Amino acid sequence: MRALSPAVNRTTWADRALVPILGVCLLVSTAAYLMVFTMLGQIGASLRASGTMVNWIVIATIITATVSAAIFPALGSVVGQRRLMAAAMACLAVGSLVSAAAPDAATLLIGRIIAAPGFAAGSLSIAIVREHVSGARLPRAYGVIAAFAGAAAGVGFTAGGAVEEVATGDWRSVFVAVAAVSVVAGGVAAASLPGGSIVSRRPDVPGALLLAGGLVAALLPITEGAAWGWASWRVIGLFAMALVLLAAWLVTELRRADPLVRLGALALPGVVGGTLLFLVTAATVAILNLTVPAFLEAPVAAGYGTAASVLSAGLDLLPFALAITVTGFLVGRLGSRLPARIVAVFTLACEALALVLLSVFHNAGDQVVTLVAIFGVGHGGTLAAEYVLLTEAVPAASVGGTTGIATGIDGISGSVASAVTTALLATRLVHADGTAFPSAADYSRAWLVGAAVAAAGALAAAVGAAAPAVRARRHSGPGRRMPDVN
Repeated sequence: MRALSPAVNRTTWADRALVPILGVCLLVSTAAYLMVFTMLGQIGASLRASGTMVNWIVIATIITATVSAAIFPALGSVVGQRRLMAAAMACLAVGSLVSAAAPDAATLLIGRIIAAPGFAAGSLSIAIVREHVSGARLPRAYGVIAAFAGAAAGVGFTAGGAVEEVATGDWRSVFVAVAAVSVVAGGVAAASLPGGSIVSRRPDVPGALLLAGGLVAALLPITEGAAWGWASWRVIGLFAMALVLLAAWLVTELRRADPLVRLGALALPGVVGGTLLFLVTAATVAILNLTVPAFLEAPVAAGYGTAASVLSAGLDLLPFALAITVTGFLVGRLGSRLPARIVAVFTLACEALALVLLSVFHNAGDQVVTLVAIFGVGHGGTLAAEYVLLTEAVPAASVGGTTGIATGIDGISGSVASAVTTALLATRLVHADGTAFPSAADYSRAWLVGAAVAAAGALAAAVGAAAPAVRARRHSGPGRRMPDVN
C-alpha cells in the first residue's frame, strides 16, 4: 500500500483539527464571559465599586461583545477569518490582563471592554465552519460546535462559583489564567486554521460604523430602560437614534457594490428561519440563566429555593450543560438524515415543555435540576439545527454577513428577554432574612413567558417545514405528476 505524502497528512490533520480548534476557542471565550458575571459580586466588593459601576461593567461587556460578534464574521472576507479569530483571542488575553491588574473599578471597566470582542469567537466559529465544511459533514461539524457551547456553559457556571466560594479574593489569578489560555488558543488558531477566502476590496467602514452605532443605540436603552424609565427622553431618543442609524445602514449596504453584509443573502432558503431560531434560543436561555441560579440561591424562608451557594448553584446547572453537550453532538450526527426545521420543531417543543413543567413543579431542588436538564436537551438540539439552517444554503463568501446579522439579533433578543424577566421578577416581592426576593409566582410567570417564546418558535419551524410541500401541491395541477420529494 502506497504511503501518503507529508502534504496529504498535513491536509488530513488540518481538516480533522478545524472544528475542535474552533470549539476550544468558543469554549474559552464563552466560559470566560460567563465566569466573570458570576464573580462580579466578589470583584466589586474587593475594588469597593458602587452598584452603578458594577452595572455599567455588565452593560459595557454585553454591548461590546454583541457588536463584535455581529461585525467580526462579516469582516472575514476582507481580512480573513483566521486573523479575526486570533484577534478575538488576543483581545480576550489583553483585556483579562488589564482586569487582573486593575487597581480600581474604572480600570476593570476598560479591561472588560477590551476583552469583550473575544466573545466573537462563537459567531466566527459558525462562519468558519461553513466556509470550509459542506455536505453531510456540515451538520456533524455544527453538532460538535454546539457540544462545545454546552461545555462552555458548564465551565463558566462552576468555575465562577468555585472562585466565589472556595478561592475568595483570588479573582485576579482567574483573569491571569484566562489570559494564558487565550494566548494558547489564539496561537493554535493562528497556526492551524486555514486562511479562508479574502476578497480584494476596500473595507466597508461606513457600513461597519453604522451597524455598530445602531446596535449600541438599541442595546443601551434595552439594558437601562427599567432604571431610566421606559418613557424617559433618553430611552426614546436612543431608540429613535437606533432606527435612524440602522435605516442608514440598510440604505448604505443596498447602494454599495461591495457591502459589509450582502443583504440579498438574507432571502436565501433557511436564513430567515435560522435567524428566527437564534432569536428564540437567545430569549429562552437568557430567561433560564437569569432565573434558575437566583431561584436556587434564595433562602427557604422566601417560600422556595434551597439556600444554595454560588458554587452549589453552578454545580446544579452541570446536568443542563451536559444535556446541551450530548444532545448537540447527537443532533449533529443525525443532521444529514433529518431536516433542520423538523429537528427544531421537536427540540423547541422540548424547551417549552420543560419550562411549563418548571413553572408548576419547583418545590424541590431536584425537580428544578431535572427540568432544567430537560430544557438543555431541547436547547442543545436547537443550537445544532439553527447553525445548519442559517448557513447551509449561503455561499461561503456571504456566510459571515448572515452569521453576523443573526448574532446581532441574538444579542438584542437576549437583552430584551433579560429586561422583561427582570420586570416580571419585580412584580411582587417577598421578604426573608431582611432581604426582598421575587415571589415564586413571579418566577413561574417568567418561565411561562419563556415557554410561550419556545412554543412560538416551534410553530414557526413547523410552518417553515411544511411550506415546500404546500408550494408543491399548489404548483401541481390536474393530471400532473407530483414531484418525487425523495
